[in-house]
Order: sequence, then structure tokens, then C-alpha cells
Amino acid sequence: MRAVLGQIQVDYIQKSRSFSFLVMIAICLFGAFWFVPRETGDGILIMAMQPDIFIQGGHPSWIPMTSALGLAFFLPLIGFFYLRDAIAFDEKMGVEQLVSSSAVGNFRYLAGKFLSGVLLLYTFAFAVIIGSFFMMVWQYPGQLLSIGAFLSPYMFLLVSLPLCAAITVFFGSVRFLRGGIGSVIYVMGLLSLMTVGTMLENPGTFTRALDFGATANIIEVMSRTAYNQTGYAIESYLMVGYAGDFLTQPTLHLFFDNLIYTTSDFAVLLIWLVAIVVFVMMSAPLYAITKKLPVKSRGASQKQLTATFHDQEPKPAYNAVNPTKDQMWFRGIVSELKLMLKGQKLTWYLVSAVGLALSLFLEISITQTMVLPLLMLWFVNVFSRLGNYEHKHNMLQIITTIPGGKLKQISYSWIAGLIITFTLALPVAVRLLLVGQLTGVLAILAGTIFLPSFAMFLGEFTRTNRLFEMLFIVITYLILNGLSFVMYMGNNDSPSLVQATIYLVLGLAFGAISIFKRKKCNSI
Repeated sequence: MRAVLGQIQVDYIQKSRSFSFLVMIAICLFGAFWFVPRETGDGILIMAMQPDIFIQGGHPSWIPMTSALGLAFFLPLIGFFYLRDAIAFDEKMGVEQLVSSSAVGNFRYLAGKFLSGVLLLYTFAFAVIIGSFFMMVWQYPGQLLSIGAFLSPYMFLLVSLPLCAAITVFFGSVRFLRGGIGSVIYVMGLLSLMTVGTMLENPGTFTRALDFGATANIIEVMSRTAYNQTGYAIESYLMVGYAGDFLTQPTLHLFFDNLIYTTSDFAVLLIWLVAIVVFVMMSAPLYAITKKLPVKSRGASQKQLTATFHDQEPKPAYNAVNPTKDQMWFRGIVSELKLMLKGQKLTWYLVSAVGLALSLFLEISITQTMVLPLLMLWFVNVFSRLGNYEHKHNMLQIITTIPGGKLKQISYSWIAGLIITFTLALPVAVRLLLVGQLTGVLAILAGTIFLPSFAMFLGEFTRTNRLFEMLFIVITYLILNGLSFVMYMGNNDSPSLVQATIYLVLGLAFGAISIFKRKKCNSI
């Protein structure tokens, strides 16, 4: 037990001292402000529930309700990317060897990782809950809820967040689930199960239990409570998007201070508790099996293989660029492209090819607002290397020995990222050009510059890939929900020259700042 508590303490202190922890707290506090419902349908609504029937945000109980619903969606997504590298990081630092040679054992080690992950997710949720409380005091002075009424919407999150932490530990224990493949499986699984659970009219207990993010369960309790009070169930809700003016003015007040829970809700919680135990128990033997498997590296040198044999972290291969002027740029960019795409599986390339094919043949509006954002998200593990890969693997020690090496390398890396985004967006750009939509073409061009520049900017300043991955997941979700101002590659229905120009300027600025930062970087 002491070993597990020690693992929790070390992990939590290490995470809480990092820059990414402060960023997560800032995001959560902003979320507490963001989740406050609005009463009108003008502009962007963060949360709306049957707005033609129920008065939106007419009571303080709406704030914890919408806050819980927002947490149920965003925190399992962002939390997964925040926690997923914990085991891999320990292996790089040699902790795995210490665990193997001590009495701690894999199970207690992974149990400590699970519990520290739960504590971190609870910390972020607590930040949102506290922020929501103060928003309620500010928004509805003199109308405070009781402690029980305020906290009751968060009941499902008490078990849902530990389940997400257990799944994250499971993914981290299996080597082939740690990278981009595992991230896509997790994100697509969470979104798909949430969609099924929320779209069914009367989802059963097992169906609701499959939505481990708890969104479907919170909506079910909301709908049940609304029907008991007013005779109307909540048949539609909007997470984030543009609602427009309500066609019918709402007349009914809806109170969430007396939520109705049934035995089916507690059955879902019981299923989740069992699933937590199963995922953590399965992680230990799978971790023991997969860490014994040889790690194959395409084109690895004898020196790298020898380093692996002696339990040392092999340095990433970086091919020094021939300084001949007529070949320097070409070979440098090709080298960066190979490094960015290194290690991708055949399945990954096949899915990418399918996405490009869909971009050619599907209706252009669907392609631009759904296929292209998802295709870019599929490459998140490629873009997330920009700016931070050299810092994480101490490659700057080698690069600095080349005259002007730091400036050349980050320039090559930026251009390689631009080539990848341009290749992915090329089918859409050509189709827009053929129909004479020049503003749309400019928007595509701006997006191809903005995305890798944004990734490189965050990577260079934070020296980690996590912040970009978390933000990019959120941005893609908002695009899929029709939020036009975050569509960095434009909107076919109403292309905006101003918006395209803004993203173009931001992209160039992010790129220039990143290059200047790397040039002045002295920590090697």
C-alpha cells in the first residue's frame, strides 16, 4: 500500500509542477465561465435544451447542470491526452527497470498510475465545479442552491472519470495503443458511443453504460426530470453552436435542483465500477507481455540496437544535411518529412488514402466541414511533433554542431508540415478552384499555413505535444458542430475573406515567432 501511495504522490507532484498542469487549470476555469447558459438564441450558445419550450438559463440550477454536461464531454477527451504518456515517460526515465527489479510489481505500479490519474482528473473537475459555483453566485445573486442540489448533477462524473483513467492506463500498458492508432480508437469510440447513447429515444441500461463519458446518462436524467416537472422531455439539445432566434418563444421554467435518479442509473454506475476493476486488472498482465516484445525499428543502426540492448534510450536518427547549397534545402525537407512520418503503420496510410479519396468525391460542403477536419485530426500525431520533437529527444545537441543548424532544422520542419497539410487539402482546393470560388481557395491556403504553424508554435514554447493535441481535439469538435469562426480552412456555405486573412496572418506570425524562438534558444 505504501508503494502505491508513494507512486500517487510522486506522479501528482510531478504533473502539478508542469506547465501543462497550469494550462489545464486555466482551461477548466475558462470552461466554468463558458458553460454558463444564455437566455437568448442570438449568437453562439454553449448549451441549449429544447429552446422552443424551456426558458434557457432561467434558474441557478442550470449552471451546475450545464457544467456537468460540459465536463462529461470535454474532460474525458482532454484528460486522455493529458494522462496517456505517463507510462511511456517512466520507461524513458528508467522507472520500469526499477519496478521490475523491486517488490512493487506491475499491478501496484499501474494501480498507482490509475489512482494518480483519477486524482488529477478530479482536480480539474473540482476547478470547474468551484468556478461554476462562483458563476452561479455572480449570475443569480441571492438565489443560491443547497449543497446537495448543486452537486447532484456531478454524480455520474464521480465514477465516469475514474473509468476514463482506467482506460487510459490500459491503453498506456499496451505498446501499440500508445500512439496515434490508440488515440484515434479512443476518440472515435468515445464520440460514437456518446452519439448512440444520446440519439436513441429510450436507451437501455447497457447502452448508457457504454457511453463511459457519461453524456448520455446526464441527458437521460435531465430529460426524466424535465418530463416529471412539465410533461415535456428534452428531445433536443445543443452542446456548442449557433441556435439563431427561437421560432417559438419558450414559456416553461425548468428546475434541475430536484434531479430524479432511478435504479437504472445506479446499475450504470455499478457496471462502470466493474469495468474499472477489469481494465486495471487486465493492464498488469498485458503490460508484462508487451514490454517483453522486441521493439522493431526500421533502418536502425547497429549503435541504436546496441543501446537498446543495454537498456539505454536510443537517440532518434537524424540525418545531417549535406551543406552543398544546391541540395541543402531539398535534402533537409525530405529528411524532416521522413522523420515526421516515421513509424506509421500500413493501416494508417490506408485510412489517409481513403480520406483523400472521399475529399475528391463527396459533396464539397460535407468535405470541407467534416471530411477535411477529420483527415487533419487523423494526422494529429504527425503535426504534434512540430517544434517539440527536437527538445524531447535532445536532438538540438547534434543540430547545433551544424553551422546555422537550429535555424535550418526548424525551417525544414515547418516547410515539411506545410507540405503535408497542403497535400491533404489539395483535392478540396482544386475543386473550389474549378468552380471559381477563389475566397474558398484562399481559406484553404490560410488553413494549410495556420495548422502546422500553430502546432510548431505550441510545441516550441511548451516543449510538449500534449497542449496542441488537446486544443486540436477541441477545435475539430467545434468545427464538426458548425462553429464557423474556428473553421481555419473556411466554410463552403459562406466563405469569409476576412476570416481567411486572419488565419493566414496568424499562421505566418506563429511560424515566424517559432523560428525566431528556436534561433535564440540556448538550452541544448
